[in-house]
Amino acid sequence: MNLNFVDLSQHLSTVTIGSLLIIGALFGLINTIAGGGSILTLPALMMLGLEPHAANATNRVGGVLQTMSAAIGFWRRGTFKGERIGFLLFYALLGGILGPWVSLRLSQSSMALVIQICLAMIALFTIGAPRRLFQDPPPPPKGKVCQHIAAFVVSFYGGFLQAGIGLVSLYLLRFFCGFDLVRGTAVKALYLLTLTIPTLLMFMWYGQVRWLFGAVIALGSILGATLGVHLSLSESGHKIIRSALPVTALLMVISLIYR
Repeated sequence: MNLNFVDLSQHLSTVTIGSLLIIGALFGLINTIAGGGSILTLPALMMLGLEPHAANATNRVGGVLQTMSAAIGFWRRGTFKGERIGFLLFYALLGGILGPWVSLRLSQSSMALVIQICLAMIALFTIGAPRRLFQDPPPPPKGKVCQHIAAFVVSFYGGFLQAGIGLVSLYLLRFFCGFDLVRGTAVKALYLLTLTIPTLLMFMWYGQVRWLFGAVIALGSILGATLGVHLSLSESGHKIIRSALPVTALLMVISLIYR
C-alpha cells in the first residue's frame, strides 16, 4: 500500500494553488446544489500533468471532504429523518469498491480515452436532461427491482469515474426513487459520501492519490459545499438548484474544449 502522503518532487506555484482553490470551491458548490462539479477538477488535474489514473484517484479527495461537509450540514438540520435509504447506501459501498478496481485494470491510454468519452456523454446528458429533473412534484417511484438495478449501475459508475455522478445520482433519486428536489439533494450528499469513501480508500491502496493536488482542491470544495447547503435549503432553494443546471452544462462544455 503506497499512500504517497508527501511528494517533495511536486511544487505548486501560487497561481496554480489559487486556480485549484477556485476550481475546488466551484466543485463543492455545484456538486452540493446540482452535481457535475468533478467535470472541472478531473480535466484540470490531467492538464496539470497527472496521469489519468492518478487524476481519477486524486479527484476523490475533494469529493470526500465536500460530500462530508454537505452531509453534515443536512444532518444537523434533521433532513435525513424518516428516509428509507439503506439499499442506496449498500450499493454505494459496493460500487465504491468494484468501480475503482475495474478502472485500474485499464491501461493509462485506455483510461484517458474512457475519461474523454464519459465527459462528452455527461455534457450531453446535462444539456439534454429532462426539465422534470428540476421540477416538483417528483415522478412516482419505479418498482423495487428497477430501483436496485439503477442504484447498482449508478454506484458502479461513481466508483469507476465520478465525473457527473452528482447529476446522475440526482436522476436516480428523482426518477427511480421518487424524491422531491430538496430531499433528493440532501440524500444525494449522504449517498455520495458513502460511495466516495471506499473509492478513495481503494485508490489509496493502489498508491494513485496525489495528496498535494487533492488537498488544495479539497480545501476549496469545503468552502463551496458550505455555501451550497445554505443556498439549497433557503426559501428560494428550488429556483437556485434549477438554475444551476445550465451553469453546470456550460462549465462542462468549456472544460471539454480546453481538454
